[in-house]
Amino acid sequence: MAAALLGVSTHAVLRLVQPGSGWLLAVLVAVDVAVYLVLANHLIQRLVLRPVRAAAESATAVADGDYARRAPPADSREMAALSAALNRMTEQLLENQEKLAENVRSLDETNRRLLATQRDLVEAEKLASIGRLAAGVAHEVGNPLGALLGYAAVLRRRGVDPELASGVEGEARRIDRIVRGLLDYARPAPADRAPLDVNAAVRSALDVLHAQGALEGVQVALELAGELPPLQGAPHLLEQAFINLLDNARRAMDGHGFITVATRLVRYQSGARIPTRRADDPPGITYAHLRRPRVTSVRDPHRIEPGTETVQVTVADSGPGIPPEHIDKVFDPFFTTRAPGEGTGLGLAIVASTVADLGGRIEASSGAGGGAVFTLSLPTRRPA
Repeated sequence: MAAALLGVSTHAVLRLVQPGSGWLLAVLVAVDVAVYLVLANHLIQRLVLRPVRAAAESATAVADGDYARRAPPADSREMAALSAALNRMTEQLLENQEKLAENVRSLDETNRRLLATQRDLVEAEKLASIGRLAAGVAHEVGNPLGALLGYAAVLRRRGVDPELASGVEGEARRIDRIVRGLLDYARPAPADRAPLDVNAAVRSALDVLHAQGALEGVQVALELAGELPPLQGAPHLLEQAFINLLDNARRAMDGHGFITVATRLVRYQSGARIPTRRADDPPGITYAHLRRPRVTSVRDPHRIEPGTETVQVTVADSGPGIPPEHIDKVFDPFFTTRAPGEGTGLGLAIVASTVADLGGRIEASSGAGGGAVFTLSLPTRRPA
């Protein structure tokens, strides 16, 4: 409008000036051109360049992770349509990213279940193979082993060197323990279940080991919580699991040291807390399920849900601890670090099998001050 008024006024002035005043005409035309240029630059800046620059800055901000950023509205119809289209594209990208995150979560859960099923199948086949092996060994070795023990008793009565007779009998009984360990590991869990008192099972295991003289030179400290809710399972199997853990600790310390057994009622937490969000996560979207820590040394890492009420039992010793390269293997059957003839590698495997039968999990680690730490988490099955 201002440019039009300027053009009209210039035309009126030209009609009034005397002919031959060319210089005045040139000045007026130059002024008109300058005004037009200034006005055109202002309009281009306001209607085109500034909206385009603002839209580009908004797109860059979204690309850098500022998902709340949107292109501002523009004065011209065309640039307003461009800003609206850019904002719709941003919203659609966020929706697609949220759908992608949900698909990733679904795939991760499916993969977790497939891996758990695969582990169960492998574990079942392993148990079946060991069961068949143990049954065959027990059948083939049982009768001659009984005869060997009988001959050792006869030799003892006939005055044969007592040390020789004791050696024969001791080795025969070690074979018997190996066969029984195989059967205990492969034997299906008993169907009959009874209320379990965890503290009573710990004390009973200690009584057995004290009666055998296995804990001479070992100091045992009990830190047992009062009024723990009862569990459901086979009492003698839980007692045997504690015997195996305590005997394993004694052997690791060469018969001299300290063992601490503690029980408490806790809400289960699967490892360290995971941040639910990161700064670059889109609004309302979390990838925390992909950032959970990898858990090792467990029979079934997905059996207990976080927050489940559990009876936690900790058995810690003052021995040398567990080397990091062995953490993943300590519950595998036949794995042992002892010299040949000093262990079968079935004790901790039987403990893990018993804990799994109770619906719990067991973890192995080295304590901050040294020594091995075994942590049992046994769900109470009480309603939350």
